[in-house]
Amino acid sequence: MRPGGEARAARWIAVRIGVVALLLAGAFLAVGARAVHLQVMQSEKLGAMARDQYLREVEWKPRRGAITDRNGVVLAQDVEADSVFVDPREFPERGRRAAVARLARALSIEARGLERKLARGGRFAWVKRRLSPDESTAVHALKLPGIGYAKESRRYYPRRELAAQLVGFVGDDDDGLEGVERLYEDALSGEALRVPSLRDARGVMLLRDAPERPPEGARVELTIDQGLQRVAERALGRAVAQSRAAAGMLVALDPRTGEVLALANAPVFNPNSPRRGDAMRDRAVLDTYEPGSTFKMFTFAGALDAGVLRPGEPLFCENGSWRLGTHVIHDSHPIGWVGPGKVIAASSNICAAKIGQRLGRERLQRTLRAFGFGERTGTGLPSEPRGQVPFPRADISLATMSFGQGVTASPLQITTAAAAIANGGTLLRPQLVRRVVDPVRGVLHEAAPEVVRRAASPAAAAQVARWMEGTLTDPDGTGKRARLDGWRAAGKTGTAQKADPVSGSYSADKRFSSFVGFAPAGNPRVVIGVFVDEPRGEIYGGEVAAPVFKEVAEQAMRELGVPPSGPAAPGPVERVAAAPEPPRPTVEEALRTARPGAGGVAVPVLEGLPARSALKVLEAAELLGETAGTGLVANQSPAPGTVVEPGTRVRLLLRPRG
Repeated sequence: MRPGGEARAARWIAVRIGVVALLLAGAFLAVGARAVHLQVMQSEKLGAMARDQYLREVEWKPRRGAITDRNGVVLAQDVEADSVFVDPREFPERGRRAAVARLARALSIEARGLERKLARGGRFAWVKRRLSPDESTAVHALKLPGIGYAKESRRYYPRRELAAQLVGFVGDDDDGLEGVERLYEDALSGEALRVPSLRDARGVMLLRDAPERPPEGARVELTIDQGLQRVAERALGRAVAQSRAAAGMLVALDPRTGEVLALANAPVFNPNSPRRGDAMRDRAVLDTYEPGSTFKMFTFAGALDAGVLRPGEPLFCENGSWRLGTHVIHDSHPIGWVGPGKVIAASSNICAAKIGQRLGRERLQRTLRAFGFGERTGTGLPSEPRGQVPFPRADISLATMSFGQGVTASPLQITTAAAAIANGGTLLRPQLVRRVVDPVRGVLHEAAPEVVRRAASPAAAAQVARWMEGTLTDPDGTGKRARLDGWRAAGKTGTAQKADPVSGSYSADKRFSSFVGFAPAGNPRVVIGVFVDEPRGEIYGGEVAAPVFKEVAEQAMRELGVPPSGPAAPGPVERVAAAPEPPRPTVEEALRTARPGAGGVAVPVLEGLPARSALKVLEAAELLGETAGTGLVANQSPAPGTVVEPGTRVRLLLRPRG
């Protein structure tokens, strides 16, 4: 080595060592700075990220509260059930299609949908949740690899179809979808717990502690009686089947409290395996119809309170046919001079229309609204309708509304209004739920009679109730098949034509038949409305619906412990006062009432005039006269004041002087 070479080599080595030392120092400084940044500056953020990877809060839902009838009989409750899942990676590759088909068959699901879940890969996929015991047994018997089970609560309806539309049902997540299950979702589902847990490398959740199970949801106690409900559903189902009807509804309630004792629909469905369709619909609450002659009880009550109708007053029902303007109103059979009780018993449309004319447009609409028509009953069930009570602008509308056509109402509305007749004129809000009891907080809700308004005076309601007894006891009564064995009862039949949505007029062959009544007469304990939609063959309410009332009412009397009131007997003949002689106008006064109207002439007031004078007045007004009987004019058709075309024929009923 040349002189000085060793010195240069030593310096070079020293330089390299220094550089390496500097690099190492820089690296240590960088690592230290990074460590300080991570451990000090970002410690909180990174700690939260780490905890998020292995810590979780699991929502632990309590068991859903039970639904019972008024006596504690369970209608819906939660039970433990298997839910089945699959690990697609462990599911057999060889023979997969056959294994999928067997599994799908055991669970009554589509094989194609299960194949799509397996094709997604991953380590977890639900196959079906909340299996029935039979399904769980069938899947266990297959012994397929990759299949696992988890315990979940399953909603179970031990009485199957009983009150299914009222109780409702839940979805896959145990959330209420229909009926009381939906209406009381918050109370039934209870308060969920947030439970801390750990997650392992595979994502499996592990509870750190074993917490106490959260208390179950509140118990909802309905007002219905399961015994009466079962009788109602069976009787209604037979009537619908025998009449080949589209559907049937029945409402039974206590007129003193408004508690609904039975709420039946036909056809029925099983909420343990619900399938979407019309059978799920609670028609008794949610559907509206033109009720027909059951409405006459409300027209008569309003007329009594307005002072335009008197008990015992003679009424002429035109012997079955009455022309009103260009329309003709018919009765099912001819009726002449009768009292108001006979009008209800024999269900005369003509005399009901005449009473509606006396009541007038405003008072008729006000009467119907007082009985709760045109407003919701207040049950709280979703989509409950109001019904329609339009203002009757035309004379024919006033007439038809008087006997229940041109208005719409639900079966629950009609029965609730009839309860106001039964209890002395007080409209009560119908109650479906008696109590809601939470296991921790105690009683959350307790039903009490809720007065909506006074619909009729006690005297008017009592008088109409007495007249309604004749529907069952009068020889000409339309509801004789509703007569009870051992108890007095009262009621009213109804047979309404249904509107045809295609033609816009009334259907020739579709009817809505009904019977609404209460028992025992004099001190009613139950009001029952029976409604049959589109019966075939026998179409009248007295034939189709009245026998159902009889069967259910007799069962109700026995269950309520009502002592027999004696065998039903034909009602006493109603004493009809002699028709009061109307004030006799002069010919000049009659002519003054025949003033020209819009497009015609107003029919003059002729009652009380001799036949010859009445015909002269009609001739002067360019109208034709047609007389029946002798003496003075006692009734005329069209009614006084009706605007008609010149040349219209006016029928005059004459009665002897006296």
